[in-house]
Amino acid sequence: MLTYTRSIRLDAPLEPIFRYCTSRHGFACQFPFDVQWLSEKEYWARGDILDFRYRVCGIWLRHRAEIISLESNQSFTDLMLKGIYRSFRHTHEFKFFDGRTCVTDTVEFTFGLGKTIDRLIGLPTLRRTFEKRHRLLKEWAAQWADYAEDATS
Repeated sequence: MLTYTRSIRLDAPLEPIFRYCTSRHGFACQFPFDVQWLSEKEYWARGDILDFRYRVCGIWLRHRAEIISLESNQSFTDLMLKGIYRSFRHTHEFKFFDGRTCVTDTVEFTFGLGKTIDRLIGLPTLRRTFEKRHRLLKEWAAQWADYAEDATS
C-alpha cells in the first residue's frame, strides 16, 4: 500500500470550506472528471454511502465509498467499497490558522497489482487529480478573500 499526501492553503474561513468539501455539489465542482451521482444526500455524515460514477478517457468508472469518520470542521475519511482500486482510503484534514484554512488530503491506496504498478500508475494519477482538484478548490475559495483579509487586520 502506498500513501499520497497533498496540502493547499486557502485564504478562506474553515467552516464554509469544510461544508463545501462534505457536499455532493462541492465534490462535483472540485472533482476533475465528469460525475454522475447515484446517491442523493447533499451533505454527508458518518456512515453515509457516497455512490457515483465518473468518466475518464470516455469510460465510465464506478466508485462507492463510506464516510467512516467525520469530525465537524476538522476531518473526514472515506473508505472505498467498490471501485478500480483494491484499497482506497482518503482522509481530508482541515486546519485554520492566521486567517487561512489548510486542507490536507492523504490517500492510502493500492491497485493490488504490486508496488511498481501503484508507483507508475497510481501516484502520477493521484498527483494530476489532486493538482486539478486543489486548483478548483482554490478558485472557489477566492470568494472568501475579503474575509481572510478582515480576519488578519
